[in-house]
Amino acid sequence: MNFKKIIVIILYVIMTFIVSNCARNISFPKVEEGIFTGKGGKHYNSRKIKIITGDTLKSISRKYSVSIRELIKRNNLKTPYILKPGKTLIIPMAIKYKIRKGDSLYKIAECSNISIEDIRQRNKYIQERKLKIGNIIKMPYFAEINKCKAVANFKKQKNKKYIKSKKIFRWPVDGKVIATFGIKTSGRRNDGINIKAPYGSPVRASKDGKVIYRGNELPAWGNLILVKHKDGWTTAYAHLDKFFVKLGSELKTGEILGSVGKTGNVFDYQLHFQVRKKSKPLDPIKYLYK
Repeated sequence: MNFKKIIVIILYVIMTFIVSNCARNISFPKVEEGIFTGKGGKHYNSRKIKIITGDTLKSISRKYSVSIRELIKRNNLKTPYILKPGKTLIIPMAIKYKIRKGDSLYKIAECSNISIEDIRQRNKYIQERKLKIGNIIKMPYFAEINKCKAVANFKKQKNKKYIKSKKIFRWPVDGKVIATFGIKTSGRRNDGINIKAPYGSPVRASKDGKVIYRGNELPAWGNLILVKHKDGWTTAYAHLDKFFVKLGSELKTGEILGSVGKTGNVFDYQLHFQVRKKSKPLDPIKYLYK
């Protein structure tokens, strides 16, 4: 063996020894299918992924069930949001929210300062009609769920106040109650009251509000007006002869909105009147004053 070969072998052994010792002091991240595990920030847990060719915010959003807005915000991305293969992207971990009574996607999004799309992208198979009280859904890491809970508690207290101060609606027309609220002996249910009054009698708005429906698409009710009030209240005025207000009109308490008639499924002049709180029908007698 010549001198040069001996030198090469010695150098190879020395380099192998150095590299093996250095490797013992180096910790490499565990890589499983391109996913790096770890913490991505001081305030929220996250994981990192390695961007590959063809990746877009939309494809990553679908793959990892994370909202596009979260990816942009967490990674400080700038338009036009082009992802470069080989770079890493932080996937923020979701926070959990428990469905409460009366929740809808719109209500949850509104009170937590996010969009419905943020929720849908975090929960692939979520359906509005299948929200069940107590179920857990995922929310973007920046969702203000504590604010959402505070709003829910505030509304409970607010609703209690309204229950105590019952007389908050003015009688819509002068007349005699000929049908009361509730289930009748026939088994049929009346969601309001029917007030008999002379033909053409003025029908007045029971409270300040906005006309959200004016029409006769419901044959049994004839000419109908629905007025939306603050705090989730709605009133209905059916069997009208004429309309005196337009759709979208802002009404004041006592303002004439129509006249008594017998349109729809009735045989005498009368007004069918309803009071609803968040779509739930309530006995108008308990809330009316003269």
